[in-house]
Amino acid sequence: MNISKEEARESLDEIQSVIEKTRKAIAHGAASSMLIFWGLIWVVGYSGTQFFPQSAGYLWLGLITVGILGSWFFGMRQGPASRSANHGRIGAFWLILFAYAFLWLMLLWPQPLPAGMEWGHYQPLNDRQISAFLTTVPMFAYVVGGMWLGRFFIWLGALVTVLTLVGYFYLPSLFYVWMAITGGGSLIVAGLYIRKSWR
Repeated sequence: MNISKEEARESLDEIQSVIEKTRKAIAHGAASSMLIFWGLIWVVGYSGTQFFPQSAGYLWLGLITVGILGSWFFGMRQGPASRSANHGRIGAFWLILFAYAFLWLMLLWPQPLPAGMEWGHYQPLNDRQISAFLTTVPMFAYVVGGMWLGRFFIWLGALVTVLTLVGYFYLPSLFYVWMAITGGGSLIVAGLYIRKSWR
């Protein structure tokens, strides 16, 4: 089946039109507010983990609860008329992605060897490894989503992934404050970018 140059151009224009409409729908929805909100949660959570490590578990439990309630609030604040069919899918995507992330963590967690066998080099995952993993999961989503929504998210996701590895390997004593700035900051930057550039 031969396609003329004109038909190919029309198809590309249609695709670009869909991308633009998707961007505008996201920008006028709750996505930018949620990204900024979760960025602030990451800043507080990682900073608290750096300076009050004994209370980090309780802090994150409280922050995640606030985050879930806040996300629900932002979603409900939009009237039904301003919600598109994609908003539910976007929310479901993030829930599914993090459900898989926690599943992978459980599967990768080192298990004790049978009685009589030594652990050898196997050690339980430490908090820094888990934090680095849970930071790079949304960055993976940024990179993949950026293939459809624009290069900004590809570059931002790749940059934060590299910065996470730099902090993990070269700044272990400052890792959590590093992640407050880079991880939390990336969510805030993404929210502001959507708000400014996609409307």
